[in-house]
Amino acid sequence: MYPNPQPNATDNRPQVIHDAPHGVGHIAPFRILLGVFIALTVLTIITVAASLVDFGEFNLIVALAIAVVKASLVVLFFMHLIWDRPFNAIVFVGCLIFVGLFVSLALLDSGQYRGSQNPGQAPGVKDVHKLLTPEPTH
Repeated sequence: MYPNPQPNATDNRPQVIHDAPHGVGHIAPFRILLGVFIALTVLTIITVAASLVDFGEFNLIVALAIAVVKASLVVLFFMHLIWDRPFNAIVFVGCLIFVGLFVSLALLDSGQYRGSQNPGQAPGVKDVHKLLTPEPTH
């Protein structure tokens, strides 16, 4: 709050000018919101279509890339981060990219043990029936 250098002539108290804005911070144009909605709808359709196609080892990378783009659109436009300081938007999008990168790097070795897994069994367990049934004594 800063005092007004020119006080009111009828009032001896200095008037106070508030530096914090009141009300709505930013109103996004309808065209932009509609465009982001359409982009999110198309990306959702692409996500469903990508789940039906086998990209081999790139399944996770494709899914994470689509998710990063969708999350960036939501945060930048619906949460009005794009109209904030550019540094905040760059930091947020960079964090999303790095989270996707770290998750994909952590899961890259999942192909190494894919063949050793049997449905319904933990890795390393050869036969559940041998573990559960006692061996006959002679």
